Amino acid sequence: MLLDRRRVKFWQKIVFGFMAFLVVGYSGVLNGCTWFNSAQQDATQLLNQQIVKNKAATVATPTDPAAWTALAEAYLSRSATDTKGSTALTADLNSAAAAYAKADKLLAKQKGQAAKAQRLTVLQSLASVYSQAGDAQAAARVYGDITGLTPKDPQAFLQLGTASITAGDTNTALLAFTTFLQLDPSSTEAAAVKDWIKQNSPKSTPTATATPSPSPTK
Repeated sequence: MLLDRRRVKFWQKIVFGFMAFLVVGYSGVLNGCTWFNSAQQDATQLLNQQIVKNKAATVATPTDPAAWTALAEAYLSRSATDTKGSTALTADLNSAAAAYAKADKLLAKQKGQAAKAQRLTVLQSLASVYSQAGDAQAAARVYGDITGLTPKDPQAFLQLGTASITAGDTNTALLAFTTFLQLDPSSTEAAAVKDWIKQNSPKSTPTATATPSPSPTK
């Protein structure tokens, strides 16, 4: 299984941060459960307050992508403290995705390399959130948008191919991986990609020059 390294690293940072919090909390257990429970409540309260603050910022400046990005990140931070499989986790991830999508729409209207770089960062985060939420099709659509912005970046096509496999879209994965091999034939992932293509190709290989078209993000 090909790994989306950027997605893994992104969530590793969140998981490690939360684990660090748990370690501190566990130390508190040694000194008394009351302290630990109080620390949890304080952390949750701070996250809630940050979300409220960032929501207010989006109301005050609704066309500022930075405000929407900050709101998305606040929801994402709180999601790291939610119970796995809980409705709270689903709600926080959906809210984070909605805020990132809003930031993306605003950045798409701006011109210049700085805006493009910011948009790529937002799209990577949005794809990661969709993946975490289990919406592989939405994640693949976002990676399609990324390839549209960076048509010469092999990593973008590798991510699109991997997400498309998860989404069950073999045709898009074949096209994405074929383009990836064209752009970076000596990649360390090339052998695995070639094997996957060989195992999943129909009688005729997709046109090598075909590039998956990006779809609008949610």
